[in-house]
Amino acid sequence: MKQMNISLSYEQLAQLIGTGALCAADIRCLDSETKQAVWQMCLINCAKKIHCSNCTLPCGTAKSNQIEVREA
Repeated sequence: MKQMNISLSYEQLAQLIGTGALCAADIRCLDSETKQAVWQMCLINCAKKIHCSNCTLPCGTAKSNQIEVREA
């Protein structure tokens, strides 16, 4: 599939990640500020799910460290 360039508000992205509809590993951040915000978003969501019985992977094992940064 061809790559798509889109823009979402912080709140929209947080909701998608929070519900599990989108994984941070699927996102390629285009600047360091966005990468930091997504990383923090992941940490916040992980902290909320520490006692989640639906998780299949322990927190911190997601591929979020593979988020790529490209300067625009």
